[in-house]
Amino acid sequence: MKNILILPFILSFIFCLGQGADRTEIDWIELHEAEKYSQKYNKDILIFFYRPGCDFCQRMKKETLNDPQIIKLINENFLPVMINGKSKETIYYKGKQYINDASIEEDPKSTWRHNLYAKLVDPWKEQYYWPNTVIISSENEKKLQLNGFQPKSQFLRSISRIKSK
Repeated sequence: MKNILILPFILSFIFCLGQGADRTEIDWIELHEAEKYSQKYNKDILIFFYRPGCDFCQRMKKETLNDPQIIKLINENFLPVMINGKSKETIYYKGKQYINDASIEEDPKSTWRHNLYAKLVDPWKEQYYWPNTVIISSENEKKLQLNGFQPKSQFLRSISRIKSK
C-alpha cells in the first residue's frame, strides 16, 4: 500500500523536473516560418549566415551558439534561422525569390555568396565577412548586423540590447 502512495509523488517529481529544463540547443526554423510567426507574434528574426568550411563559422556554432545563456536568450526572444550563405537553393523572402547566381564552375572557395546574403548583409570596410548575424524586426527592418565571429560575451551583449519585448 505504501508503494502505491509513493509512486504518484515520484512521478510528479520527475514530471516537474522535466518541465523546467532549459533547452540545450537553439530551435532553428525555416525562413518562411520565421516570416509568418514574426508578424503574427511581433517577434524579431535572427538570421545566422554561415558558409561550409569556414573555421570562424564552426567556432561560432561551437563556442557562442552553444552557450546555455545565449541559447535561452535566442529561443525566448527571437525566431532563429540558420542559412548557408553559399547555398544554391532558391530562398523566398518577403515575397521575392533569391538565388545564388554564381556559376557552378567557379572556385568553391570564391567569395561569391547567395543573393539573399548580399541583400541583407552590408559589407564592412568593403568586405563581406563570415559568419554574419542579422536581426530583422517584425516590420522587416534590419535592427542589427554582427560581422564575423562573435565571442560569447560580445554576442550576448549585442543581442540583449535589442531583444524582443
